[in-house]
Amino acid sequence: MAPRFNFQYDTSLALVKPVVVMSDSWGFSHDEREADWLPVDDAQRRILSSAVPLSSERVDLNNAIGKALATRVEATATLPPWDNSAMDGYAVRAKDIAGASLENPVKLPAAGVVRAGGDAGRILKPGTAIRIMTGAPVPEGTDSVVRVEHTDREAENGHVQIFSDADAGRHIRSAGQDMTRGTILFERGDSITTGTIGVLAAAGLNRVDVYKTPTVAIMPTGDELRRADQYQDVVRGLGVPESNGAMLSAMVREVKAEPKDLGIALDDSEDLARRISQGSGADVLVTIGGASMGDADLVKRVLHKTGFNLDFWRVRMRPGSPVSFGWIEHEDNRQAVFGLPGNPSSAFVTFEVFVRPYLLRLAGHRRVHRRVIECTAAERITTPSDLTYFQRVSVTRGERGPEVRLTGPQLSGLVRGLSLADGFAIIPPKRSSIEVGQNVSVMLLDTGPAEMEADWK
Repeated sequence: MAPRFNFQYDTSLALVKPVVVMSDSWGFSHDEREADWLPVDDAQRRILSSAVPLSSERVDLNNAIGKALATRVEATATLPPWDNSAMDGYAVRAKDIAGASLENPVKLPAAGVVRAGGDAGRILKPGTAIRIMTGAPVPEGTDSVVRVEHTDREAENGHVQIFSDADAGRHIRSAGQDMTRGTILFERGDSITTGTIGVLAAAGLNRVDVYKTPTVAIMPTGDELRRADQYQDVVRGLGVPESNGAMLSAMVREVKAEPKDLGIALDDSEDLARRISQGSGADVLVTIGGASMGDADLVKRVLHKTGFNLDFWRVRMRPGSPVSFGWIEHEDNRQAVFGLPGNPSSAFVTFEVFVRPYLLRLAGHRRVHRRVIECTAAERITTPSDLTYFQRVSVTRGERGPEVRLTGPQLSGLVRGLSLADGFAIIPPKRSSIEVGQNVSVMLLDTGPAEMEADWK
């Protein structure tokens, strides 16, 4: 299959033209690469439009967390099946405790106890009380449950004294309040959270159908890279620490996918081809580095020889502009291929913006994007061009809600700022600065500090 290219129009470049096949490793000339410089949203749409969820499997609830449901789930029973008590106390009729107070307690005969899971057929006689536990079915005729704290706990001759009528008409949960038979609990593609597990268990399910999770082959490239056991070379200035492989493997695991480490590929065509072949069984191949135009950037040339189908190369963003996406048609699978830049921040951002949503969609999830919230800039944030910028920021509580500050220098080769970032401030094209007090959209890397949740809704 030949590479697919669309007409692209960019007013800043005044370009309206198709990509033409030329003689370099990608099949087009340097000048015409400008036509393939996509806006971020367009690149995301093209990537996600190609993602087809994997097949499904049935798993125990214990192994379902983080996966996506492959079928709609409906309630098979009504819960609770009967009106039940929300408190430990006494089942009574409201009119029988009217006017009860510490000075003038109401004294009622109390007979028996109804426990959770007990007899749902008892009848409350007028002018009496029945001891009842949380979750127990309320006896017929009950319209109130008096909390045990408002009683003397049946202290005298089988009678209970009630010291308050504040509980009149309260503390009874209606049958079906949680769910009724046939209620749609979850749709196909819903992510299974800890709360989801609780609902599924309450619905009587111990196994569920989920989409399989993708496998991801990860291949850092470059003669200059050094593993942890070679760190003395880095100390001596003879190499660069290889951090991207470990970082991206962790990001893959975060979405419950399975990383496969292909090791560091040398700037050698045979070594690159061998490692790419080793990763051919994975659903996704992620290459790191070798994504630019240098003489040593051999990744594209080697991929081209494998039958690689390029969808696009270059996105109008910083960091991470030289990112590519396409696929290889293997005998047994169609493998998506992402070419990420080698600078750590660029690799991190492009994974978050492009690879992560693709993996989630491949794993069947309906919701694949990080949450974006509006924050206030606590300092001036500037960008030098008309690209979409993803600035690493910390998020803190301010007087008017969440505030953001840069984590430090935003150079793409720096790695420490990634650990300090709560999210990315998204600076749209042609907005050169965000002034103090102005709003800025932030893509959160997680839910953030729990105490700030109310500010983010």
